[in-house]
Amino acid sequence: MSRFLLAAILMWQAATLPAATIIIVRHAERSTVMSADAPLSTAGMARAKVLAGMLKDASIGRIFVMDTLRMRQTAEPLAAQLHVTPVVIAQNETDALLSQLRQLPDNETVLVVGGAANVPLIVERLGGGPSAAIPDSEYDRLTVLVTEADGKARAVTLRYGSAPE
Repeated sequence: MSRFLLAAILMWQAATLPAATIIIVRHAERSTVMSADAPLSTAGMARAKVLAGMLKDASIGRIFVMDTLRMRQTAEPLAAQLHVTPVVIAQNETDALLSQLRQLPDNETVLVVGGAANVPLIVERLGGGPSAAIPDSEYDRLTVLVTEADGKARAVTLRYGSAPE
């Protein structure tokens, strides 16, 4: 169902004025390792594979990830499938990421993998409107943000994979 909805959104976007499409997700479930750079858990690795399957036909040209292991691991299955090397952005460089995203060429589709703190900020600052905070237990939110030539943006929030337990 999610794949169909995403495909419908991308086809709708293609029928409008030239625009960039930015797909934004929080990293998948992290392990219980007590570390700022904790890896993904088994459930997180499974979710990353679901994300890759869901987005494999979305014409993603670039992948942006924040610089923690779990964010890179969330993007790895899709990056490997697409033969794309993710652009790594430091956690404290959200403004630099936003600058790059604002300069995307028309009709480019990208994936951004961030954290609970910066995903809502990215959506809001790119014009997608207020985005609810992401609780620690939420890993299934996926926001599709379509930027328009006039600087406005439209955002649609979806869920993917199984709901976290």
